Amino acid sequence: MIRLPAVALLLFAALPARGQMQACATATTQTDMNTCAAGEYQKHDAAMNDVYQRLLAKLTDPKQKALLEDAERAWIAYRDKQCAFQTSNAAGSVRPLIQFGCLDEKTNVHVAELNRQLNCKEGDPSCVR
Repeated sequence: MIRLPAVALLLFAALPARGQMQACATATTQTDMNTCAAGEYQKHDAAMNDVYQRLLAKLTDPKQKALLEDAERAWIAYRDKQCAFQTSNAAGSVRPLIQFGCLDEKTNVHVAELNRQLNCKEGDPSCVR
């Protein structure tokens, strides 16, 4: 017979957010795992907002700023809807773990995208100036 914490750990291990999994490896109850996953997501969301604000401040062209702001709003809507879809079959106490794992994964990818624009190499034509 498999105990609930073991099943939850298996589900947690299946999440793509590997950094989150490592950070929450000591969580033993579902509540602890959910709390840890929420904290990891909130930490990475704050980092994303920091990178976004630095990129926005770097831009001097008002049109580029407006495009970035519009893109960010669209990305947030995409992230939220995609994670709602991806977790639509999850139920019960494990749902927050899966939801925060999805949000965290997408946020970490987006941080990398924003960082690429923020730290773009001189002469790279795919970068905003």
